[in-house]
Amino acid sequence: MGIYAGSYIIEDALTNEYIGNFMTVETGAPSLLYFVLAVIFGAVLFIILHRLHISILFTLLELAVISATSSIFFYAIIKPFMVATLESMVVAILLAMIFSVLKQLFHHRLKNTAALISSAGAGAVFGFTFGFSTALIFLFILAVYDYISVFKTKHMITMANEIVDRDMAFTISAEKTLPSGKKSRLDLGTGDLSLPIMVEVAAYTISPILSLFALAGATLGTLFVLFVAWKHHKILPALPPITAGIFLFTIVAMLLGFA
Repeated sequence: MGIYAGSYIIEDALTNEYIGNFMTVETGAPSLLYFVLAVIFGAVLFIILHRLHISILFTLLELAVISATSSIFFYAIIKPFMVATLESMVVAILLAMIFSVLKQLFHHRLKNTAALISSAGAGAVFGFTFGFSTALIFLFILAVYDYISVFKTKHMITMANEIVDRDMAFTISAEKTLPSGKKSRLDLGTGDLSLPIMVEVAAYTISPILSLFALAGATLGTLFVLFVAWKHHKILPALPPITAGIFLFTIVAMLLGFA
């Protein structure tokens, strides 16, 4: 879903001047520093909301995130069937806003769907914002941050518990009833989906085959961390193994001449 949305908008921008004007490819240290600081600011903001315990603020945050990110995916779905760009954008935004409200009304039924669509949209945005090498560096930095935030500062665990307790669409969840009768739950954060999508979409600008190699590496990394987390029943940082998979498969793609 994320590769489709990102690749469609990249192709659309080649002939659509209006979309092309929105797209700027960020490269270099200054842009990386800006986005890393934005991630840290987002984490600090979430911790502040956690301390305040004001439910309406979490609801507004979720509405804003789902609306903004899912509108990108909806645009990629709607635009092929509509000629006018502006009308397509308006319809996509309206659908995204309606969808975000419906998620609040039907928490359990739409949570995972909202998380998937939101991840696809967010990954697409970052994908056509970064060049491929910049996306890889950004992913590596956030993988290190993910490790530190889970095992050292542990604030990611605090955030994850808040998200799970409030059933927010910032994770994809799976539940299973164990033989003992207890329920066991496994959650994968949307950042662990959208950031690999970012690299896959950025890779598309070089070669669609390279994008598929990055997807394969991300998939294997995700399966690995889910298996270990489920087997040992513990919270793990997902980005390090996902990043390792992407880097490994990118090297293979380069050796095969696809990059």
